[in-house]
Amino acid sequence: SYKDTLEIMRDSKPKVVIAGSGMVNGGRILNYLAQYSYKENTTILLAGYQAEGTNGRHLQEGAEELKIYGKYYRVKAKVDALHGLSAHADQDELLNWLSEIQSAPQKIFITHGEPHPADALRVKIKDTYGWEAKVPKLYEIEELNQKTE
Repeated sequence: SYKDTLEIMRDSKPKVVIAGSGMVNGGRILNYLAQYSYKENTTILLAGYQAEGTNGRHLQEGAEELKIYGKYYRVKAKVDALHGLSAHADQDELLNWLSEIQSAPQKIFITHGEPHPADALRVKIKDTYGWEAKVPKLYEIEELNQKTE
């Protein structure tokens, strides 16, 4: 809900916000960008194709500001993209993508898809790589620990 979005934005703890795939032209992602895009310690990670003329493409091409709800916001965040990642990858493609990871991740979250296939992928990740994966419930909050070196 919008109330939840506001609570998340008010919380000063570091966070990862996963927004649905799209072109960054609508939805709650705009609220998050307005709140965080000017901060240098923020990373905006774009997944999937960003069409010409969209906020996503502007970010990808190094825009220094974005127009959100009629107001301009400076972009000082680091912007990166996951090339080759599609919202339409099948289980084998996702497992192949995971095979490129050099060391076991601390946590894997499966946040897209119907519950049964998502859980099947969770099991397949465990069986194939021995890595724990989780299918979080809607609105579930998971604490992430930052590695310090």
